[in-house]
This record gives sequence, C-alpha cells and structure tokens, in this order.
Amino acid sequence: MASACKGDSQDLWIVLLGVAGVGKSSIGNAILGREAFKVSGTRESEIQIGRVEDRNISIIDTPGFFNTQLTDEEMKKQMMKSLDLSDPGPHVFLLVINVENFEQDKRNIVVEIQEKFGAQALKFTMPLFTGGEKMSKSEWMTFKFSPKYRDLDKYCTNNTHVFNSKTVTDPNNITTLLDKIDKIKTEL
Repeated sequence: MASACKGDSQDLWIVLLGVAGVGKSSIGNAILGREAFKVSGTRESEIQIGRVEDRNISIIDTPGFFNTQLTDEEMKKQMMKSLDLSDPGPHVFLLVINVENFEQDKRNIVVEIQEKFGAQALKFTMPLFTGGEKMSKSEWMTFKFSPKYRDLDKYCTNNTHVFNSKTVTDPNNITTLLDKIDKIKTEL
C-alpha cells in the first residue's frame, strides 16, 4: 500500500477522508494554497497537484463517507479510484474531522476506513481536526480523553493536527501539518 518510493523523496501523496460536508476540499485547497478543488458535494475522487515549500504535493479528494448521493457500490468504486490516483499508494490518509460534530456523530469512521481500504490503512491515517478555535484548552483536554477520541487514537497514527478554521491557510499551520506527515512517512 503506502510509502512506496515515488519520484523525489520529498514528493508527498495525501488522500483526504472524512464524512460528507466536513471540509475535505477546503483543506486540500488550503494545503495547495489555491482553489484547486470545487468546495461542495464531491462525488468523485479527484487529484490536484501543486508545489508547496519546494516540493510536489499530490492531494486526492474523495467523496465523504456516509454520502447519501452515492450508493455503497459507487462509494467503494470512488475509494478504489483514490488509491489508483495515488499509485502505488498514499503516504498518508488525512482524516478530516470537525470537532463540533465528532462527539455527537454515532457513525464509526474507523470501521469505514477498514472496510474501504483495509486495516493496514489505519497505520497511515492521521486525524486532522478543524474548528479548534471553538474549544478552550481545558475543553480540548477533556475532548482528548473522551472515549470516542481515544478509540480513534488507538487505531490511527498517534499524530494528530488541529486547524483553527480562521487560520487554516496560515503558512505556519501548513508547514506544521507537512512536518507531521513527514514524520509519519519516515516512521513507517
């Protein structure tokens, strides 16, 4: 699956995952620093390539899990397409999660990832939380010790990232995210 040698060792392949409407396309646009993806109702996996911090970044946007506009078969096909677009495999699955909806959401995203990509994919899955500005530090700590967060954390990489929605395009935020992805890439 992932981390196969692709071109320059600095090249980075990212597949965006998450529930429908969570903002995967917006995150892809923020990383690439331009409006590369259409923001609203992604129905097909799509790749956009850009140059960020003197390296090639390939981002594959996917339809959201639990998308009511796609059948299970169509969804499965789009997830396989995302792997084809990142052949021989992505360096990381970036799981975009909105902190406001995460606790209340009863759907199991870990099961979805395992069903679509296999259990091994979780080793390459990094949760990226959006809306971090909506929580105080103490609320964030409580959130991190919640059962649902801990369940996700035990399956995915132990590296998470939080975006403040107001500063999502801040170059320092993007640099920190890319550094964390590089760490995952080198650990595997």
